[in-house]
Amino acid sequence: AYDFSFQKGDNLLQIDFEGNEIKEIKFDLKINGQRNFGIINYHNNEIYILLNTDKISFDNFKKVFPKPQKNKKLTKKINFNWEISEMTISEEYSLFSNKLNFIYDKGFESMMFYDSKKEFELSILPQLDGNKQIYLFSKNAGQFFYAQKISKNMNGGALIGKGSFRKFNDYDMNIKVKDFSIDKNSKFYNLLFTSRMLDIFSVLQNSQDEFNYLEVPVQKKGKVFSFDHAMMLGGTVAFSFKGEANPSEKTATVNGTYGPLYLFEKNFKNVPFLSELFGKNVEESLLAADFKVKKNGNKTDFIFNPLSILTPGKTRNFFDIWE
Repeated sequence: AYDFSFQKGDNLLQIDFEGNEIKEIKFDLKINGQRNFGIINYHNNEIYILLNTDKISFDNFKKVFPKPQKNKKLTKKINFNWEISEMTISEEYSLFSNKLNFIYDKGFESMMFYDSKKEFELSILPQLDGNKQIYLFSKNAGQFFYAQKISKNMNGGALIGKGSFRKFNDYDMNIKVKDFSIDKNSKFYNLLFTSRMLDIFSVLQNSQDEFNYLEVPVQKKGKVFSFDHAMMLGGTVAFSFKGEANPSEKTATVNGTYGPLYLFEKNFKNVPFLSELFGKNVEESLLAADFKVKKNGNKTDFIFNPLSILTPGKTRNFFDIWE
C-alpha cells in the first residue's frame, strides 16, 4: 500500500515514502481522453522513469519531449523510458508501438527512439572520442518533413541522415532521400514541371514529379536550419541550392540553380568538342537557370531568372541578379 493516495475521477496519484524521502510515485492520468500511466522510482544514485501513453500527436509529443542539458543541481542519473501505443504524424500516417529511451547523467548522455515496424528511427549515441553521433532513418521522408514543418509537398521517399550532435539546438547532419515525388498541388510544382520539359524520358512516362535523389547538408543553430551545396536529381534534371529556414517563424530563403539537361551533359562531357561546353557540376551547366524562393508566413514567392538559362555556366556568375 502507498503512503499517500489521491484520486479524482479517472486521475490517480500515489506516493510511497521510505523514511523522509520519496521512494516511488505512481500516476494514472487521462489527458484529452487518452490514458497516461507512469511510475517514478527513486534509488540512491539513480531515478527510473517509466511512462506509457495510449495515443499522442507528434505536435503534442514535441511540446512535452524532455530536452535535458547540464544541471549542476541534479546529482542522480536519470533513466527515462516512454512507450507510446500510437503517435499520429498526420491524418494519413501514424507510428505504432513506439519506444523512447534517454539517459541523463550530469548532462545528456544518449537517446533512442523507434517504432515496432522500424518505420522511423532516431538515435544520439556517445562515441569513443567523447563526441556524440546523431543517426536518423525514415521509410517515409515526406511524412518526416511534414511533421517537422519543413515541407508538406514531398511524397514518400526513404530518408537517412548522419551527423554530429552537440545540443538539441546545435548539430549538423547530412540528409539523403531516395525515390520520392513532389505534390502536384504544391506552389513550386510549376517550376519543377517547366524545368523538366526537356526531360524527354520523364515526359513520355508522365513522371515529371518524380525524383531519384536528394542530399542536403544541414546545420542547426538555435531555431535556424542552414544548408549549402544541397542537390536534387530527377531524370535529366539537377537542382543545386543553398539557404536557411526557421520553421518556428515560418520563414525561409533559398537560392538555387537547375540544369534541365544535366545527366545528358554528364554522359557526353568527355566527348571532344562537347567537353568544352560542359562544366563540372550543375552550377556550371551549359543549360541552367537561377531561381530564388522566399517564404514569410503563409506567403511564398518564387523568382526565376530567364536570362541565365542559355548562359554558359563559366560566365553565368556575371549575370547573378540575386547578389
